[in-house]
Amino acid sequence: MDQLTSLGLILLVALLAGHLVRAVRVPEVTGYILAGAALGPSVLGWLSHDNLLAMGVLGEVALGLILFAVGSAFEFSRFRRLGRQIIVITLIESTLTALVVTGGMLALGQRWQTAFLLGAIATATAPASTLMVIRECDSQGPLTENVLGIIAINNLLCIAAFGFIAAAIDLTASQNSRAFFDTLYRSVFWFAWEIAGSAALGYLVGLLLSAWATQVTEGGEMLILLAGSILFTVGLSRAINLSPLIASLAVGATMVNLSGRSRHLFDTLSVTDPPFYAMFFVMAGAELDVRLVPAMGVLGVTYILGRIIGKFAGAGYAARRLGLDGPVRRYLGFAILAQAGLAVGLSLVVNSRYQEFAPVVSTIVLASVAVFEMIGPLSTRFALVRAGEVAGGA
Repeated sequence: MDQLTSLGLILLVALLAGHLVRAVRVPEVTGYILAGAALGPSVLGWLSHDNLLAMGVLGEVALGLILFAVGSAFEFSRFRRLGRQIIVITLIESTLTALVVTGGMLALGQRWQTAFLLGAIATATAPASTLMVIRECDSQGPLTENVLGIIAINNLLCIAAFGFIAAAIDLTASQNSRAFFDTLYRSVFWFAWEIAGSAALGYLVGLLLSAWATQVTEGGEMLILLAGSILFTVGLSRAINLSPLIASLAVGATMVNLSGRSRHLFDTLSVTDPPFYAMFFVMAGAELDVRLVPAMGVLGVTYILGRIIGKFAGAGYAARRLGLDGPVRRYLGFAILAQAGLAVGLSLVVNSRYQEFAPVVSTIVLASVAVFEMIGPLSTRFALVRAGEVAGGA
């Protein structure tokens, strides 16, 4: 099937799936992912690996737009009110998740490198599907505000944890003092370049976008400016080995704080970006290899259960310590279960850098992503509804 036909099929099937799941009060994003899984290579095969590879740039653009929207959670007014509690919650739930997963892997006899890599990856929460559910439900309230802040910070923390573990693995593999210092330099440079460089790129693009936005009045021109900025950010990030995720977040964070027209831009984006969201999640579903789920075994089940326990216990404990409202304490863990893009990306890094540990890490992560992308949006919607923050209570 050629790319244009595949693209048309993706949009039409996404529309159909969205209507079907809405009738049974399931998040549209779940319908998109299920439809993609059915169309993908592991089931019907109507979307081949070649189709998905050729359309990959569309997925990158969509993810950039999603993360740009997530970046609005870094608005100074929100962080003045909630910054401390969001950071505390994220640190506690991420740390506990990493410890539970790592401990489970060690208890099952895995090498420390494999256990710690899986522990670091387990901390990631998918911002795309979580934000999609929040927008679909039009939810507002304390739980929603905390979730937006957590998904904005959580993935930065995950990248930092992964970089630290990767540096430790590289350093312990060094055979002499010179190799040790060379490895230390490369690890520190990679970490600084990945985090600080990506944030700096996003900040510079955000400055440009904020300045230019003052000269743009029409909604169509605003979208052209936004699309060009996101395409430039994602493309340049890939070209110079930076993180498109962090850079896109930084563009949104810069824009929401520096431009008086940012709210108009975000509102315009929310009206015009549904086709990109639909494409992204159908393609994400198609890339899931559901055949891995039965093959993940005891290690995979331990990873999934450990991650669920860590997220629930960590978020609940942190919310209680901070004295947050009852609905936030009870349902925050449900709202941050989704896991997708970053976890897959880090497993690919493991494939390229640590082939010795890659088979176990990749199988567990890819299989668990298939599980969490199915249950994550449902869990998030359940949390928002039970907390009473969904418009109309539906």
